[in-house]
Amino acid sequence: MTMNMRKLTILLMLIALWFGGSAQSLKPATPEQSKKMVETINKATSAVKSIQCDFTQVRQSTMLKEKQTSKGKMSFSGKNLKWEYTEPNKFALVVKEENGQQQVYIQQDGKTKKADGQSGQLFKGIAQIVMGSVTGTALSNSGDFTVEMYTQGTQWVAKLTPKQPKLKKMFTSIHLYFNDKHNAVTKVEMKEANGDMTTITFTNMKLNS
Repeated sequence: MTMNMRKLTILLMLIALWFGGSAQSLKPATPEQSKKMVETINKATSAVKSIQCDFTQVRQSTMLKEKQTSKGKMSFSGKNLKWEYTEPNKFALVVKEENGQQQVYIQQDGKTKKADGQSGQLFKGIAQIVMGSVTGTALSNSGDFTVEMYTQGTQWVAKLTPKQPKLKKMFTSIHLYFNDKHNAVTKVEMKEANGDMTTITFTNMKLNS
């Protein structure tokens, strides 16, 4: 290969990488676009009464070199959420509203117990984000989050920055990735205050089934 051909090949590779990377980058929406996007999402999610789907959860910890991957199923209806892990361990986390307060329970080996401590608080935070994104309240409730809207190809992405003290202690930012119809979240990225990152991807989603 001649020097000119080598330079041309390198140039073409750089162009391909540039356009390939640009296609995946987040593009900030204008204030007018953001308002319309939030209104569209809220209208679509208000029609969603229940969700059933599979999920893959990947957790990157500053304390561990390897990523931790879990899989399972999620079901949501009304104000109740069931988060069932099937791999690598089998157990379920259930969120129920009791006397106006969200309570978290762990179901394992045929037994049910209340989730307390740090794990319970963390899942309450995750559940609040998931249910808020499903119902649209995560975007419309300005008291909980500061919302910034972006586009990524045909997807819409919402960046949420927590305002509530409890959520601020757990998360620094949350990214919600919406599907092409903008009526459901396909992926949630949560950057925790301790530097850890949790990414949850939803598949095989069934709405109002």
